[in-house]
Amino acid sequence: MGQLASGTAKVLRLDGEELLAYVRAKAAVAEFGLALDTVASEYADAKRLIRGRSLVEAASYFARQRWLLDIPKKTIQEVYDELIAAKKAEGCSDKYIRDLGSRVGKFVGAFGTRGVSAVDGAQIKEWLQGLQHQTSRTDPKAPKVPVTNRTRNNFRLCIQTLFSFARTQRYFGADWNEMESVPLWKVKEEEIEIFTPEQLTLLLTVAPAKLVPFLVIGGFAGLRTAEIERLDWSKVNLESGYITVAAGIAKTNTRRLVPITPNLKAWLADHYRPQGKVLEVLNVAGALKRLVTATRPPAVGDAKKLPPPAVEWKHNALRHSFCSYRLAEVKSAAQVSLEAGNSPQMVFRHYRELVTEKEAQAWFAITPEVASAMKEKLDKERAATRQPQRATVLPRVGYQ
Repeated sequence: MGQLASGTAKVLRLDGEELLAYVRAKAAVAEFGLALDTVASEYADAKRLIRGRSLVEAASYFARQRWLLDIPKKTIQEVYDELIAAKKAEGCSDKYIRDLGSRVGKFVGAFGTRGVSAVDGAQIKEWLQGLQHQTSRTDPKAPKVPVTNRTRNNFRLCIQTLFSFARTQRYFGADWNEMESVPLWKVKEEEIEIFTPEQLTLLLTVAPAKLVPFLVIGGFAGLRTAEIERLDWSKVNLESGYITVAAGIAKTNTRRLVPITPNLKAWLADHYRPQGKVLEVLNVAGALKRLVTATRPPAVGDAKKLPPPAVEWKHNALRHSFCSYRLAEVKSAAQVSLEAGNSPQMVFRHYRELVTEKEAQAWFAITPEVASAMKEKLDKERAATRQPQRATVLPRVGYQ
């Protein structure tokens, strides 16, 4: 404006061919309502994308793929909303939907407004690599640290579910394969920890009644924690001798039949009902923490410091124990894989020769009578030390 006021502004004068070219260009783009500089910018971008080749040829090829012209313009947020609604309609478990929503929800927070086909593999990889978590749940100011590679792979799987759903809805071309360029991060092989027969017997001796089905189904049938949490008594058939793990509650989404061993049948006999949730404990983690505390031996004499618990809880140890002892008993990785819902290769690699056949026999010989005998022994030991016999009454108490 200052230059116009002072008369110093430069004015571009077009004459002859230049003026004619300008008029023709204005007329050519008039139907699109775009300014010439916008057209020039888009043209330059398109030329770079096709590496200088003919823009008309590229557009002609695109136009021949008629279905591409009909692809709905969906954002990541919109596809996410449709995905969650679809999973609920399919009858997926609440826990699965919460887990999917939690992981994909974070991804949506970063890319929600972007078009579903506009996110490339490099961007997804960078986002996954930068994932962090809070070191404290109670202190929002606590520092954040990078997540583990296992967590990254779990997020990647959920994001893959999002884009696979978008593909089935035809929200991008069939040749969209950006997830293929997102790697799986290397994960350190999980250390297999198991309980000894004596440790599980002690846990069952001091366990509250409501926790017993969880312990014995995990230890003698090998169901995963999440599968036990979703299991209904109607799927436990003591007469036929099988537990039906329906596809809807199985991690692998595949139905399987798990045999009820004789000792498992004996444990379940006093707890069985025609229907209803097998696990009635609301806070499993808290119940297991109290269970471990109940294994603490009595203090001797005037000791001020209490001795540590006799049994420490181990991650996935019930299932790991079942697979290890069952493989030693039946000597067939194929059979154990069918019962546990794993591949024969995984069973053979992780559980072979961890225990002996004699130890396996002791494991599947743990019955209520064996636990009663241990209870009597504990009662005598506590009476000898004149300590309150809290552990002996725990089986009558139900944790909520």
